[in-house]
Amino acid sequence: MLPYGVADSAELETLGRVFNDYCAKHEIVSEAERETIALKVMCLFRRGVIDPDQLSAELERVG
Repeated sequence: MLPYGVADSAELETLGRVFNDYCAKHEIVSEAERETIALKVMCLFRRGVIDPDQLSAELERVG
C-alpha cells in the first residue's frame, strides 16, 4: 500500500475484483447500492485489509 491510503495498480485490480465479485454474488445492480459497496471496500482497504480473501470475508461481514 502506498502512503495515505493510495492504492497501487495491483491493489486497484484486487479491490475491483472483490467489489465486482461481491456485487455479482448479491445481484447488486443499482448505482446507489454499488456506490455504497465501493465505499465499504475502500474503508476496509484504508484500515489495512488488502488480502483479497480477507477483503471478501470482511465485506460479507459488514455488507
